[in-house]
Amino acid sequence: MGEPAIWVLCGVRAGDTAQALELARRVTGKVVAHQLAFTWLHNLPNWMTGPGVAHLEKRSRAMLVPPWPDLVIATGKRTAPVALWIKQQSKGKTVAVQLGRPRMAFNHFDLVVTTPQYGLPEAENVIRLDLPFAAPKVQEAAMLDHWQQQWKALPRPLIAAAIGAAKFPLRLGAAQLDEYGSALGALARREGGSILLFGSPRSVAGAVERVRAQINGSTWIADGRGPGNPYQAALSLADLFAVTGDSVSMASEMVATGKPTHVFPLVSWPSLRWRAENGLAALLARSGVLAPPRDVDGFVKALLASGAARDVRDLSRAQPYHQVETGQDDVVRRIRTLLERS
Repeated sequence: MGEPAIWVLCGVRAGDTAQALELARRVTGKVVAHQLAFTWLHNLPNWMTGPGVAHLEKRSRAMLVPPWPDLVIATGKRTAPVALWIKQQSKGKTVAVQLGRPRMAFNHFDLVVTTPQYGLPEAENVIRLDLPFAAPKVQEAAMLDHWQQQWKALPRPLIAAAIGAAKFPLRLGAAQLDEYGSALGALARREGGSILLFGSPRSVAGAVERVRAQINGSTWIADGRGPGNPYQAALSLADLFAVTGDSVSMASEMVATGKPTHVFPLVSWPSLRWRAENGLAALLARSGVLAPPRDVDGFVKALLASGAARDVRDLSRAQPYHQVETGQDDVVRRIRTLLERS
């Protein structure tokens, strides 16, 4: 088999897109990333609309023309109908791989790759991984050299700390930000190092400053100046990591580096939690009619229990960190087998 043509359907969430691109890179081939824009029709249930592109803006529909790819990789609800539409247009030759929760009948996809926070049931074409396909992006040497020079005067070790945002039912308000900042300060003092502090596009106004006020130590704050993305540079150059417990993507990127990673678990509002791993719920999930809510808190607890990360408030050194056996290589091999058969 020669190099397969791979399309990655990019939606509205950067973390989702990063996972799809990383999987495409691991499969290897001629990768084309299609950034899609959506109309209000994306709010309709996928099981109602079925495969199609009616929910795409006109310019996005215009990008999707033959020759059709050998493999299409998509993530999330909005992109799933598009992936299946592409498979239809290719008369079934395109292998459709969906990450996360498709919210459509599983059997329409060649493979569904999911992670614990989605609570999906087992099926022949479903693989559940402990960690998503999240990894630091390869950075240019000149950009890494710039940030290395910027941070060389800071006391080591460098602790790259990221701030996410509240998303129901997780709370990340003023009290939680203060506690996170205090925990980061204690970690930096224990290690004798410095904090590289990053907000995210989702962080509320003033979050970085509030956390910084509680650290009471050597802190560098990302301010938008300088080349490239300093957060990605920090994934390569920092010695330790910390992140608020709302971001599966950032936590997974940090763990994937193999360096010590700390997570700040978030308090949850009381909510109805359910999973679709058995019984009627499993049947409805496989058919795409229902999808259980994301359980990010459960993902964080599993990550901490595995030893791949540690609670940032835990200053003991009793338990060593260890790498999680992700099973990602098995996913790549299975996709390559599907491509050979197609």
